Amino acid sequence: MRRKVKLFRITAMLAVLCLVLLILSGCWNNRDLSELNMVTALGIERSEDGKVLVTVQVVEPAAIQSTASGKGKGGGEQPKPVFTVSYKGETVFDALRSMLSQVDKRLFLSTTQVLILGERLSKDGIVGVLDFFQRDHEVEYEMDVLVAKDTTPTELLQIENDIDPIPAVYIKKTVENTVSRAKVKRTMLIDLIKDIGNSGRQPVIGQITKAGEKVVRTEGAAAFKDGKLVGWLGPYATRGFLFATDKVKSAIVNIPADDGKISMEIIRSKGKVDIKFENGNPALLTVQISLEANVGEYEGEGKLASPDALHKLEEILGEEIKKEIGIAIKLAQKEYSSDIFGFGEQIHKYHPQYWKKVENNWDDVFSNLPVEIKVDAKVRRTGVIKDPIKKD
Repeated sequence: MRRKVKLFRITAMLAVLCLVLLILSGCWNNRDLSELNMVTALGIERSEDGKVLVTVQVVEPAAIQSTASGKGKGGGEQPKPVFTVSYKGETVFDALRSMLSQVDKRLFLSTTQVLILGERLSKDGIVGVLDFFQRDHEVEYEMDVLVAKDTTPTELLQIENDIDPIPAVYIKKTVENTVSRAKVKRTMLIDLIKDIGNSGRQPVIGQITKAGEKVVRTEGAAAFKDGKLVGWLGPYATRGFLFATDKVKSAIVNIPADDGKISMEIIRSKGKVDIKFENGNPALLTVQISLEANVGEYEGEGKLASPDALHKLEEILGEEIKKEIGIAIKLAQKEYSSDIFGFGEQIHKYHPQYWKKVENNWDDVFSNLPVEIKVDAKVRRTGVIKDPIKKD
């Protein structure tokens, strides 16, 4: 009996000891925020000598608090809410670690909101630099990824705008606004990593440019093939791409009418790409869109109340969206030879045996297939007035 009691006590003590060790081990490497540099944005570019140029934007919490409270307005110059540091290294990891020779505290990457890739780097290939982001445990996988056009990531991250004290937050918000305008492809890091490893769909990343001394513009997209930048999609080609890939939540599409124009608000949209087979081979790429829209603004003289007028609006709207999709497909097929729409995914899913034969040269097959685009547009509301205001 005594032996059993003794054994029970020893077992209980060991259990308590293990529990204590588990609790203590969970915070063995914790650091206070005052000991860290919180990174809000990262920029990566390829330098002329072939090295990796990494730029970080770091937030200053004390300066942000001072700016928000309005302190310092009459007592000297206010501290800047963020600062940027750049370093050139052999790899992304090397540059970030070597940056400690210029900053006083360790860089904390979990707060990163935006990753901007340079144009030269993107043309050389982004697969190598993405390896670091997949391995590092601190990386925020929901950060937005953009490709800089006609500028550099460093220039973009050094912009001091008047809209938000933290430029990275300002950039991220403009990307999130694509829900209402559908003219930029929003790409999170986790989505990019998935697309890079997907042979049936080539990656597309949102585009960012410098629109002024204190302003950026997130509009358009960058098309990739095998991890390399092959070309750009303009705002309307980007919207056509988003319609086809079922990424449009809302948008304003302008169409001509009665010597004027009408702004149509897209309120619902459903897009689907597919591929038709004949005799065991792909014969036709198909894109089907069904959408609903409201009349948002009318600059013309005709009436919109009659069923015939509404039917005509639906036809014109459908043709306009069909044209934008056609522009995007033509660029993907004839200019870039890159299946950014994911037709290859459909083959991989529904025709696996054929996919095994063409997986390595699918983009060439995709580039030579005919395309059929169908758009079913419905106008639901014309607003509280039926006819436009007339001068008389």
